[in-house]
Amino acid sequence: MKIAITILLVILAVLSIGCTTQAPAATAPLATSATPAALPAIPTILGTWTGTMQGYDEGLGYSDYGNATISMIVTEQQGRLFSGTIRFNINGTDYHIPLAGAIGRNGRTFALVEEGNGYTTGEIISNDEIQLTHMDNSKPISVAIDTLKKV
Repeated sequence: MKIAITILLVILAVLSIGCTTQAPAATAPLATSATPAALPAIPTILGTWTGTMQGYDEGLGYSDYGNATISMIVTEQQGRLFSGTIRFNINGTDYHIPLAGAIGRNGRTFALVEEGNGYTTGEIISNDEIQLTHMDNSKPISVAIDTLKKV
């Protein structure tokens, strides 16, 4: 019986004292980052862009290609993706090269690949002007800078 009374006294003591630990304090919600800035609108680059070429060709050196013109004709665009043709004439030879490209998330830069003719990066300068930087690593290597206006 002494054991039962002792257990009863221990239980009563615990109940009268109460719980000695506190529930964890409510935590403040995690700070969320500010709403991200809205992405720039995707520009429409459909149409014909024409301008001049300047470049460097291994073995030939620097050239303005006899003031030849180059045209980028964008015939299709779906969101940031586009396709079309690059056209230019060098030394009496007309080139019509299929291209596919993608506008950067910033709405200002783009990259494109020309079928069998290397890669190009570009920048949209304004609604009616773009600049292309073309690179071709096939022999002989070459690089060109083209400034085009929308026609």
